[in-house]
Amino acid sequence: MADFWDSEELLSKFVKNSREEIHIKKVAKNSRSYLDIRVFWYDSKSDEYRPSQKGVAIPLEFVGELKSVLDTIEY
Repeated sequence: MADFWDSEELLSKFVKNSREEIHIKKVAKNSRSYLDIRVFWYDSKSDEYRPSQKGVAIPLEFVGELKSVLDTIEY
């Protein structure tokens, strides 16, 4: 997705399973910033992870609301 976003900053990533990772990035497009949470899949031909369509880009102005919801989850 590096070709799509104007800028990307990887904040965190973690292993979902043996072939997938979840990447959390702060990204920007057309002067708007987003929190992008996306599944990346392992491409054995190129030996790197590639972005999938499974994900969401949340405008940064909604991240506070998202954090409030996440804080209510008991685990």
